[in-house]
Amino acid sequence: MGVKVEIDRHDWGSLRSLTGQDSLILRAALLDLCESVSDGDVDLAVQRIEDETVTQGLLSESSAAAARCLVHGIYSFSDYALAGTLDTLAIIASGGNAMVQAQAGEIAKECLKEIYLGFPAYCEILEVSNDVDCRSSVIDLLLICGLNNPDLRPTVKFTLQSAMNSGDMVELGDLIAASLAELDQVCGKGRL
Repeated sequence: MGVKVEIDRHDWGSLRSLTGQDSLILRAALLDLCESVSDGDVDLAVQRIEDETVTQGLLSESSAAAARCLVHGIYSFSDYALAGTLDTLAIIASGGNAMVQAQAGEIAKECLKEIYLGFPAYCEILEVSNDVDCRSSVIDLLLICGLNNPDLRPTVKFTLQSAMNSGDMVELGDLIAASLAELDQVCGKGRL
């Protein structure tokens, strides 16, 4: 299913944004991202999406729907739009991770569930992308998947260790090492 079909699937008029309004602005921003023809268009659309979905770790009712749409766009967005999409997904995932750790409910769990749908793509992007921003964002996404989903944790650790050992990610070595250390710490504590 294409990203525009996924966007149309949601009832944006009934989903609440961070301001308590409907999420029609978010729908428009997602469509603008799909139709972006310049880096400036992408930056503007991404900023509008983030403004409507996550602020200071707080997620809106529409955040999970937006995350699902962004995951659907991973395979169709241009390079620069992909980097912005992955960064936005990492920001939403970080908000979900923080809220889950604070026992803050269903919206966060739903967002993480939607983020997990992109897991195979994150692994592939880490392996084949030459874009350091894309790779950095997927490392963050993989870490959050591993921290919150015990079923994904072994694959996350293997993927990050493989990336570390590949030798072509020197610029991301510290981020990968820190992510692996955080996963080891969680495994040691028996966190689910």
